[in-house]
Amino acid sequence: MALTEAQQITEQIRKARQILIALPKDFSPDAIACALALYLILKKQDKLVDIVADSFSLPKNLKFLPKSEIITDKISSLQKFIIEVDLRQTEIDDLSYNLEGENLKIYLTPKSGALNQEKVNAKSSDYKYDLIITLDAPDLDSLGKIYYQFTEFFYNTTIINLDHHAENEHFGQINLTNLNAVATAEILYNLIDEIDKNLLDQEVATCLLTGLVAKTKSFKTPNVTPKTLEIASALLAAEADRDTIIKSLYRNRSLATLNLWGRVLARLKSDSNNRLIWSLLTEHDFVETQASQDDLPSVVEELISFIPGVEVVVLIYQVGGKTQVLVDSLKNQNAMYLTSVFNPTGNKALTEFNLMEKTLREAEKEVVEEIKKKLGEK
Repeated sequence: MALTEAQQITEQIRKARQILIALPKDFSPDAIACALALYLILKKQDKLVDIVADSFSLPKNLKFLPKSEIITDKISSLQKFIIEVDLRQTEIDDLSYNLEGENLKIYLTPKSGALNQEKVNAKSSDYKYDLIITLDAPDLDSLGKIYYQFTEFFYNTTIINLDHHAENEHFGQINLTNLNAVATAEILYNLIDEIDKNLLDQEVATCLLTGLVAKTKSFKTPNVTPKTLEIASALLAAEADRDTIIKSLYRNRSLATLNLWGRVLARLKSDSNNRLIWSLLTEHDFVETQASQDDLPSVVEELISFIPGVEVVVLIYQVGGKTQVLVDSLKNQNAMYLTSVFNPTGNKALTEFNLMEKTLREAEKEVVEEIKKKLGEK
């Protein structure tokens, strides 16, 4: 009888010595929270674990999560280069090395006689990690340079792929995906529940509830299901720290963010049914509010949370003399599709692009017309 995905994952983890958890370059709070929950679970099983994400910088509002400081932005010491010398006939008296330009020269001095070149071999060690677990990544390309720089490693190492994206390419040897889940946290909870319920302690529960709350805008998005609420209830029963989660994610807005939000609201526009809303910010707005681009995601979250029926939020703003655009969409809309003509960067949920030669008004007209057209509006 074939093993279930949960059984296969359990067996791979049991056999693994050192595990790499890899997150997409455009990591979400859900991905970060799940990575830390999984780290805590694997450490209980005495596994060596590292978490990595391309260009990672921990968002301030997630610093409360346990072990959040361990996530790094690069893979180090993946393999060792081994120089092997047969010493059965000749012992080494001295070993030294020297850097000459871009060349490393290693010097071996025998106690007597001479070393035969045939007695020296060079090879690479096995990979440091023997298992990879990806979280919230639709494909390997989404991992960015973590994948591009170590492609051979990813092709030669078993991958467990946990995700809820509809566009997931099932690139792993084991793929645990669920398109009906609202967050990867929901998938990881179900996996833990099937493997061993005793793994769910307060810290793990807090991480998973953080993923759910962040992904659903505190359960306000339309894709929240009864199953989602059931899982949230189970996490609260496991003593997840709801108060700290809500305070960190939603009650820590700086004065600069609130001032910037006020300016966004003052210029807020929408289509006839509020599916699409947009606003403009000048460079002067950032100066006067003492805010920065880093405050924009918080502004977008507030707009989505407080305006019912919204599906797409567009912020058109100027920084450094350049006109830039941020587009955030909910699950039933694809931001990459809506903005494809502008060659955006990002993912289905969030895209960014610039229109350097355009004024704010010109960019507004061009972007809003294009998105309305893709939404099927006149």
